[in-house]
Amino acid sequence: MIRKPAVLRKADMIRVVAPAGPEEDPSSLTKGLARLRELGFDISLSKCVKKLKTRGYLAGTDEERAEDLNDAFRDDKVDAVFCVTGGYGTSRILPYLDYDLIKSNPRIFLGYSDITTLHIAMHQKSDLVTFHGPMLTSEFTDYTLEWLLRPLQHPEPLGELTNPSDGPIIKTINEGKASGKLVGGNLTLIACTLGTPYEIDTKNKILFLEDTEEPPYRIDRYLTQLWLGNKLQDTAGIVVGEFTKYEPAQTPSLTLWDVLKDRIGGNGKPAIYGLCCGHGKHHLTLPIGVDTRIDATEGRIWIDESATSPA
Repeated sequence: MIRKPAVLRKADMIRVVAPAGPEEDPSSLTKGLARLRELGFDISLSKCVKKLKTRGYLAGTDEERAEDLNDAFRDDKVDAVFCVTGGYGTSRILPYLDYDLIKSNPRIFLGYSDITTLHIAMHQKSDLVTFHGPMLTSEFTDYTLEWLLRPLQHPEPLGELTNPSDGPIIKTINEGKASGKLVGGNLTLIACTLGTPYEIDTKNKILFLEDTEEPPYRIDRYLTQLWLGNKLQDTAGIVVGEFTKYEPAQTPSLTLWDVLKDRIGGNGKPAIYGLCCGHGKHHLTLPIGVDTRIDATEGRIWIDESATSPA
């Protein structure tokens, strides 16, 4: 049975964790913490966020970072868990997480990019609704903040998701309608789960994908890996978010649109491109594991199920 965390209310406690890399800019951390306090939340920091010592590009050893996350779900004072930043490293801590503990103590869990593997693992092994959304140190536009607080603070379905006026126009890759539970995240991290105990399940799901700094040939490589593993064919429909900073690494090159039409369009499933759910200027917060519906012909998407429960 799906587990939904309680809504986030003012004065609730947010634990800030670093399950991947460290935040290298102290001013960004200070700014992010101040933003949460201005919104009326209490804050606590995990050990790996508080300490100055790191392990290379990681915010601590695998065991330390995993224990910080376990402790955030163990501590009765904690109402939500926000990731400070991404980078690399979450896949390394997957074997050390206590999925039964997480299942028994549902909390709001927020992050994106490298955090994708934690979303997949918590959804599939703990039956938890999690939130693919901005990091503590992300740049917050008014749009990003609005769409962050709506699913976290209100126990109603989000309804139709729309891009901001200065955001991309949603394009149709394949026409048609589809519905299913929403899963997905960063394309690179999703591809890296294949062949592991944490392999993403896309059967009859609405799969969303996003990425950054990947040229078309590497996006092609990851999508082809998913295609060869039947992950694209298994879906009910596909939502492609933004792919930022994706200039070709060599010429001649296929365009990003060529790659999307080949790999995603070729599966015949309803699919759209351009939702603000990734590394762009604006960022939707998407609840993973809830009923979602798309009309790819019209370029529209709806969240039809609440992601939180009343406190």
